Amino acid sequence: MKKKRIIVVGLSGTAVLMFAIYSIWPTQHTDTESVQVAARETVSTSNKAALVATQPAIVTPHLSVSDDRKTAPGQKEITLPVDMADQFVVISSVYAAELAYPSYSRPLSVQDTQWLEPNRFVAVQAPVMDGNHTASLFLDSFRHFYPDPVSLTVQSSLPVESISVELIDVNTHQKLAAEQSLGNQVFFESDESWPSEIRARANIYFTTGSDILTADFRYYIPVAEVVAVAKPVSERADMSIPVTLSVKRDGIYRVRANLYTQSGKPVAVLSARQSLFAGEQTVTLKAHNSVLSDTDDYELRTFQVEKMSGFPGEETEYGISQKPVWPLGTIDVSLLSDEPYTPTPEEQQRMQFLQSAASD
Repeated sequence: MKKKRIIVVGLSGTAVLMFAIYSIWPTQHTDTESVQVAARETVSTSNKAALVATQPAIVTPHLSVSDDRKTAPGQKEITLPVDMADQFVVISSVYAAELAYPSYSRPLSVQDTQWLEPNRFVAVQAPVMDGNHTASLFLDSFRHFYPDPVSLTVQSSLPVESISVELIDVNTHQKLAAEQSLGNQVFFESDESWPSEIRARANIYFTTGSDILTADFRYYIPVAEVVAVAKPVSERADMSIPVTLSVKRDGIYRVRANLYTQSGKPVAVLSARQSLFAGEQTVTLKAHNSVLSDTDDYELRTFQVEKMSGFPGEETEYGISQKPVWPLGTIDVSLLSDEPYTPTPEEQQRMQFLQSAASD
């Protein structure tokens, strides 16, 4: 009986820790796209889960946690087991590092592939020909947009004679299109009626036999398009960049773009969220002084335009950018004030909670 009570206490502590992580984790880390799949059709569900589990999430702190651990007025003290308190020390340190920068302007480095290549398709090598070899299906991107064609390539050390591919609606299992080709690549002309979740099922004919591979991808009719980017304007500690969108459907939109120097150095990921109506609308992206170190020529790349889900069951929709790169000209950091970012009251409250838990 005593052993059961210990187990229950341990599980409760873990639940508290996980709830704390979920409650305080910055919005930058919550926008993961559905896992991209490119695997042999006969691979088991457990094996697919193992493939996903091998992709770690890496967080690099930028500064140490504050030593001010006084309990806020009216806040209850929290007593936790020693091992959980140690974990809260780590979590509070990471969160303090996140609060050095505003959520709308985060530093970007060459290691941040999730922001540098947000639409990258991750091909998974799968066993073929009785497990003696491996192959994968590769698409040039995970999200495709009408009317762009969809290309699919077989990557394998085995010579590929031909492929025959069907595109299937993941939800209804209805066949949408079929193509075959000599060699290892096939192209599909996109169709406006296609659903958002599509599975490619490929019969691959090698010189020594045949096998089947599948790969899932997303397909969208663009709901908005970036059509213009104005010159940056200094506003206290921020450099404001007006972005004009041609919006097809009303909704809450999140717009992201990567700020680069003209020489190709990644600087920051900028984001804004705003309710937009159909027609031409303007969203302002802001670069905080904490991510701008030098006066230089800058540009915006890798736009992500999302129409967010407005209610349970409504799918996220996506937009596009008219151009892949938008030059901004010279940004003079001397025009900005040097005031540091001040966390919002909600962010400060979360930090106090974590510091209180870490000090016990």
